[in-house]
Amino acid sequence: MLDKIENLYKKTGVFRCVHDVHKHFKSDISPYHILREKKCYPAGCIYFQWKCKLLAKQKKCFRNFTQTGRECFNCKYFFEEKIHQYPEITLQSENADLFFEQFEMFEEWIDTLKQNRVSCEGVVSSIKPNVVLYKNNNRFTPGLKGFLVRFNEGYIDNRLFIDPFFLSISSMTQNKLQIREEDSIEFTANLHINKGRFIFKKSGNFQFFNRGDTKPVRKSEALLALQHYTIQPAQPAKCMNCVNGMLIDIISNKPGPQRTVVCLKGVNDANFCPYAIESGNANNIDQCAQKKSDHIKCHRAL
Repeated sequence: MLDKIENLYKKTGVFRCVHDVHKHFKSDISPYHILREKKCYPAGCIYFQWKCKLLAKQKKCFRNFTQTGRECFNCKYFFEEKIHQYPEITLQSENADLFFEQFEMFEEWIDTLKQNRVSCEGVVSSIKPNVVLYKNNNRFTPGLKGFLVRFNEGYIDNRLFIDPFFLSISSMTQNKLQIREEDSIEFTANLHINKGRFIFKKSGNFQFFNRGDTKPVRKSEALLALQHYTIQPAQPAKCMNCVNGMLIDIISNKPGPQRTVVCLKGVNDANFCPYAIESGNANNIDQCAQKKSDHIKCHRAL
């Protein structure tokens, strides 16, 4: 296993799928979704697309519907089309073989981490409320489940992890630790994989090497922000990298995973957002002269 590890679950430029539900991602789909969630490579997946003979000919529906739905099942103009979709691997043959070899080693490493408490270290890039949206009909109700601390990179099990990972903590823990941006922290926790993301829970043994200058987020402030949140259409990239944007899960009776992006500042249109965008540094720049080798962790380099 290499000492520098990237999150192959979320690696881009590997798989492509032209299914309509992926159009917001420009058909670039994560290996986690293809290989572990849907398990549709290489066999593909089958789904049935609802269609209307009238709408297909650009004629008006006699019930004034503009799209096909469940209420159309008994209509004589309704029909469904069976579609077999195949994800494509966009890598060259030799690069594809190397990816699958690395992917197998990557999952072996994850299995090892799940069996033990894991030591983690990094610099906090952001801390946001850990929110879910409960959907009932067309009404959304937010629920606060503590806080989600993000690290753009850091050390997991003494190996440099060059992609983001997260720490989930309760409101009580945040009230005690007062975690803030730019804090340099070491802790132990249990690893959970959530849609390809590394999320650590049940944490303990916190040690702070440096404290940031920003104000720590409190539960009362998080609850106030949730009174003014707005849901963003699609998943704008600028919102994903903004300190005020959050990608959160939707809990509803509808089967399958659902996620959306919300703005804690209440911006209705991301194209006219007045707030500064802050994105993490994707490169690990080591400026520590005392660091002897890549696999030895250095607090000053984080």
